[in-house]
Amino acid sequence: MRSWTERYADRFDYELAAFEQRGLKFDLDRELLTEQGRVVLRGTLPRSTGSVDLEVRYPDLFPFVRPEVFARNLTLKRHQNPYDGNLCLLDRSSRAWAPSDTGAWLVAERVPLLLDLIEDGDEAAMRAAEAPQGEPLSTYFPSAVSTVVFIPEAALDLPQEATIGSGRIAFGATEPPNVRLRGLLAELVEKKRNRKSRTLATADADLLERFGGARIAFRWVRLDGPPDKNTPIALLEAINTAAPGFGSPPWETVAGGQIAVCAAVFAEEVRQGDFEDTWVFVVQMRQNGGEGGRYIVHGDRISRADLSQRLPLYIGLDNATVAVSGLGALGSELTLELAKAMTKTIRGLDFDVVDVGTIVRWAGGLTAAGHLKTEYLRQRVAADYPYTKFDSFQLQIGASAFHRASNTESELDVIHEFLESADLIIEASAEIGIQQALSAAAEELGMRQLFVWATEGAQGGAVALVDPTQGGCWLCLQHHLDEGSIPLPAHDSPKTLQPRGCGNLTYRGAGFDLTPVVAQAVRVAAGVLSESSSIEGSTVHICSFPDRPGDPPEWTTYPILERHDCPVCAERQK
Repeated sequence: MRSWTERYADRFDYELAAFEQRGLKFDLDRELLTEQGRVVLRGTLPRSTGSVDLEVRYPDLFPFVRPEVFARNLTLKRHQNPYDGNLCLLDRSSRAWAPSDTGAWLVAERVPLLLDLIEDGDEAAMRAAEAPQGEPLSTYFPSAVSTVVFIPEAALDLPQEATIGSGRIAFGATEPPNVRLRGLLAELVEKKRNRKSRTLATADADLLERFGGARIAFRWVRLDGPPDKNTPIALLEAINTAAPGFGSPPWETVAGGQIAVCAAVFAEEVRQGDFEDTWVFVVQMRQNGGEGGRYIVHGDRISRADLSQRLPLYIGLDNATVAVSGLGALGSELTLELAKAMTKTIRGLDFDVVDVGTIVRWAGGLTAAGHLKTEYLRQRVAADYPYTKFDSFQLQIGASAFHRASNTESELDVIHEFLESADLIIEASAEIGIQQALSAAAEELGMRQLFVWATEGAQGGAVALVDPTQGGCWLCLQHHLDEGSIPLPAHDSPKTLQPRGCGNLTYRGAGFDLTPVVAQAVRVAAGVLSESSSIEGSTVHICSFPDRPGDPPEWTTYPILERHDCPVCAERQK
């Protein structure tokens, strides 16, 4: 493909002329342009305090993406990559750059503005002029691909007098220690000069349960700041300088060879004006094939607080228990969305295994086929969402007790355990008989109920909230739907089909057709369970897709009004 200088030749000439018009003498690296099609300009910016040597590098997608300006003879305390020397002249968002802007504008206006702010030393003025974000220095360390060490909250606020020590990195039961490090900082111990030691930090119980497998030892050292270079060797040298010998920890035998792990902890700006400890690890490895090497691993913060910051303020699911009945295309995706929202406990009820044909709209792919739906989701949640617990309830509602694998416990007992003390039941089986049975059980417990289903052809769906304290019930909703006072969602025809070898009829519909219904169901569930919930009354949200493909779904909301002839509502009044 042609370079941008060939595709936009006029713009290239305009860019070079912009430097001349501003009186900036910058030379084009013509050899680099000829051999690689890269545009690099080098020159000097005159200043009263001394000239500054600059290099302007243009990206391949210029002018849609900004150039980078490097100042390697400067060492700024802010807004400069301390290792590569490029300056932070604009907000990181691509919106801060317009295709009509030029590299000459960056050099002539943005560079002097940055240097003036730093030279004046006015912190308030600096804060007002910069984007409201911190500059974490650890991001400048190139972490090896597919590696990570999760850092719990307890390891982010260590006493400043704690300078050296050891620790343990824990691994998941299905992810044993490997030459590529992926684990949890499970424990930190401080080593004192009198040879005594004390435990400084331990990961919280939820994380320790997730990383309940093998452990390996590592050594750590507190540094005054990051090393002069962002390489594994420079990091090892800094560690050994601060604590001789700590850069040569014992070797640990792992899958694929041996590794020796040490870490540096130092303070960095995590938000504008806020500083806390960060962790950078260096791993020395010897692979079974004889090859060795060193690489860097970032410490990645993990805690309820860090995850919750990215969620809407109204979500308060971290103390909620949600019972999900029916783990098909809707229920499986609902389960994962609830786990992403950090729901404390999810109870999943189903009896079936994942059929390979359903992976076009189920939450898992081929790796899920043949597994019990409850077991697959239990393992998935346990592996990926440590702050959510998934409890499995394996039951086919309505099956004869004489045909169940175990008839020591009645269905009523299982359903009672499934619902007891839950804050909400979400029924997603789309089976009207199961809906009615679970609604009756939930009514006895005074539970809020959420019914979710999609129509034939996935042309529509519904999300119905039943609140026993306000409005009508599930039976009222059925009467409203039957008589048309609440319209049915759009549906397709023919209604069902039977794929080859499948024991049940099913419907046509893609996962993305079901996504709006899933999203609305989780949004309603989160709203109901939020401590600041403003959702009141029994309500149904009806979703219909227009006939024209590609048009967005249309949602209509109706109250579920109590009917005077409803026996369920009459029973509530007693």
